[in-house]
This record gives sequence, structure tokens and C-alpha cells, in this order.
Amino acid sequence: MKGYIRKAAAFLAAALVAVSAAGCADKKEDEHDHGHNMAGVSAPDGDYSDYAEKELKPESSEVPVFITFRSSFAEDEEAVKVAEFYYAMSEKSVEYLEKSVQPDVLKMKLDSSTSADYLNVQYDFIKDSVIGSDFKFTAVTIDDSMTGEDAFNYYDSLLAKAAPDLKPTSKKVFKVNCLYDKGDGGQLSIAARLSEKGMNELEVAVYTIDGKPYIIF
Repeated sequence: MKGYIRKAAAFLAAALVAVSAAGCADKKEDEHDHGHNMAGVSAPDGDYSDYAEKELKPESSEVPVFITFRSSFAEDEEAVKVAEFYYAMSEKSVEYLEKSVQPDVLKMKLDSSTSADYLNVQYDFIKDSVIGSDFKFTAVTIDDSMTGEDAFNYYDSLLAKAAPDLKPTSKKVFKVNCLYDKGDGGQLSIAARLSEKGMNELEVAVYTIDGKPYIIF
């Protein structure tokens, strides 16, 4: 069991804590602003629609948790997978973990363990090492979309090892934040907690394979 816990903790490092924390340094506020800063954004044709924030809500779309993102970062279908993945972490939902993650990658990650065991360990790690109490994610935000080949090397190697014959037609790596209730009607930001603890930002990849988007972590 101890060996599994160590292995699962390493999985979390890949799934949740994958990049430099430098970008978190200015996220000290407990209250998270859902809006994206438009300062410095320039649209040559004067059309800023790709930079406007989009929202997907459980009551009006196929997401289990509220998610916001820019159209320039993600397609709706990609954002749905991000929402499903972090909902699975929060709710320990085997259904949404297996629905969101590419099956061969998930099988390789679990390495004969179960999805339920994996989610239990991830939840406990976030609870004990990041948030400090039981939690429930109430919203997810895609804060950035990474560019450059270096952003994809880790995820490319995972997919190549798990399913070498699969060839993605689209690859994206997102910086993500999750909000959770603080008990008085307000919300706290996991990005702020990670920054306070000197830990890395949340990062996750979405690869489109055979016309379907999947989480790679």
C-alpha cells in the first residue's frame, strides 16, 4: 500500500503540479477574479471575440462543473474534458476520470491499480498538502494555453509509451485554476494555495485523437 501511495503521489505531480510556479507569484488573493485581463491584448482586425471569456455551466451544457476560458485558448469540447477531469478529482468520480482521460494513458498510469484507489489518493493529497481541509471544486478556469514544442514533450512521451500507434491531430497544454467554497459564500483559489506553499501551477494537456479530445496527464 505504501508503494502505491508513493506512486500515486508521483501521478499527482504530473496531473496537477507540472510546471514552474513563477506564474503564480502574483496570485496571492483568496478571492479569484473570473475575468481575464484584456490589457495589452491587440486584435489587428478589431475583432476581440476570440479573447472574450466563455462560460460553460452544468445547467446549460454538458459539463459537471462551471468552467471559464477564452475561445483563443480552447474549443468547447476541450474545455468540457478539463472540467470533467478536475470534477473527477474533486468528487472522486470514477465515471468522469475514465470519461475524460485517454484510455491507454489511464491504464498505464494506474498500473494495475483501480481508478477509485487513484482518486482517493489524489483527493487526500490535495486535502492534506494543498487545501488543508475537505473541499469541493465549484469552478474551473483555463488561464492560459502553452505554446512551443517544449510544452508538449512530456505529454508526447506519455502517449507514445501508452499507445504508440495513436497520432493526435491537435495538442494543447493548459494552465488551470480551480475554485472551492470557503464556507461563507465566497470562493478560494487553489492557485493561491499552491503559490503560498511554493508549489507549481496546475497544468493539463488535451489531445484530440480520431476526432475526440482526451486528457493526457
